[in-house]
Amino acid sequence: MPPVTLYFISRARSVQAEQRHLTEYAQWTIERTQKTMQDATAALKDIDRQGFHDCSSAHIAAMRFDVMSHRTVGEMGFYQGDHLACTSWGIVDTTIARRPTNYFTTDGIGIHMHVRPKVSHGNFAVGLEYGDHNVMVDPAFMVDVLVDNEMSLALANGKGQVISTLNNPDPELLHQALVQTGPGESHELIYSSYRTPDWIAVAMEKHSYAENDFKRERNVLLPLGMLLGVLIVVAVFLALRRRLSPLAELEIAVRKREFIAHYQPIVELNTGRCVGAEALARWKRPDGSMIAPNMFIPLAEQSGLICAITDIIMERVVEDMRELLQTDTGCHVSINLCARDAETGRPLPFLLSLLQTNGIEPDRIWLETTERVFIHPDMARNSLTQARSSGHTIAVDDFGTGYSSLSVLHSLPLDVLKIDKSFVDAIGSDSASGRVIPHIIEMANELHLMIVAEGVEREEQAQYLRERGVACGQGWLFGKPVDPQTFIEYFRTNAQANKDTPQTTVV
Repeated sequence: MPPVTLYFISRARSVQAEQRHLTEYAQWTIERTQKTMQDATAALKDIDRQGFHDCSSAHIAAMRFDVMSHRTVGEMGFYQGDHLACTSWGIVDTTIARRPTNYFTTDGIGIHMHVRPKVSHGNFAVGLEYGDHNVMVDPAFMVDVLVDNEMSLALANGKGQVISTLNNPDPELLHQALVQTGPGESHELIYSSYRTPDWIAVAMEKHSYAENDFKRERNVLLPLGMLLGVLIVVAVFLALRRRLSPLAELEIAVRKREFIAHYQPIVELNTGRCVGAEALARWKRPDGSMIAPNMFIPLAEQSGLICAITDIIMERVVEDMRELLQTDTGCHVSINLCARDAETGRPLPFLLSLLQTNGIEPDRIWLETTERVFIHPDMARNSLTQARSSGHTIAVDDFGTGYSSLSVLHSLPLDVLKIDKSFVDAIGSDSASGRVIPHIIEMANELHLMIVAEGVEREEQAQYLRERGVACGQGWLFGKPVDPQTFIEYFRTNAQANKDTPQTTVV
């Protein structure tokens, strides 16, 4: 094949590849928009089902709760007749007329374009209306997609009216892309658009971005031919892997079971004896690199993938610690449950089956949940009671940072209270957190809860906690989270060093 022909084929292929890439981003943008709309619609339908029509304090509290429960909703309001009567902020004391909707979606949700909230005076938003309630959604949520440096996005409704943009797309080319669905190009830019009955998304970037791909492909195709064509396929695959959205990468990681457990020791403060560890999820990429949990746990919780990750971690714990948990009654491993799992009890049968198959007693596994279960204590109470009756110790993690109330804390079947690191950090200071920690300890003692202090990094913190009767500590003073074999070696060395020390009953 003549070199000139290869040259033009390479260029055309690079442009087409970038246009397909842009089409994928347009599809992801609409998927993101649909999830945003589903979340906001769920908030509207939830408040509508509750049947409030009076702007009572209960009505306003319910609207406020829905706003807090749905991350895409910034504000919720209620219309009485032709005017706005109250919002999640409270009673509206000025006359704000009810505007007619600009249009309706295919599932019957009224849409208001470019609305300025009259009560909170926030930025322009998209208004959604169902029945007599409406919500305000920041349009930035709809194009909240991780894009390449030179890429811009736009989202329009099915009529071609632009709702939100990212990175300032070219106006003329955007108009052209909204009229004609699919890929296209101008002298400086290439683009592609994707359409559904309710939405049109457009992604565009500079030609120079495709030219860079073209130069790489040309330099490979011309001198090396088909032999290096195989390497091109590999390179393109790796490039596409890097360019997936964070959610798509996380979904692949779940399918390929790329999650492992690291173990941070939990130590008796009086004796120095290691009594167990907390299993902490880590994402280990195929290249060996580690992704920190704060980079993927929030996305996993938002998308619902956290349940699958929890199941993987349970399997990892049983695989990693089987021998230690079978033979040594002085060691436990704590596994974290998300609020949804703690409320529904979803993973309990799976965990029980794992333990029975591997000959591990349930009391070797502690289950930790956060204060978010305090939002729906009645739901959590049933599943936590079931877990406790199976033999598991139940701990509330990061205590003091969320939704705690003494009455709810007392009503739940809890055994262990873990003090959040932020309070331990404040030990010895005159800050509000430093003054609160004695009250947390006193409250836990009154409720007969064992206390574990997290984030212990200095001996003076350990001494402070020890003097106030705190049973156990966890933090860098005793050990960082480590791989399974390192923890097992640490535990056995610690046990040998403390073999003559009387063992304290932990729970």
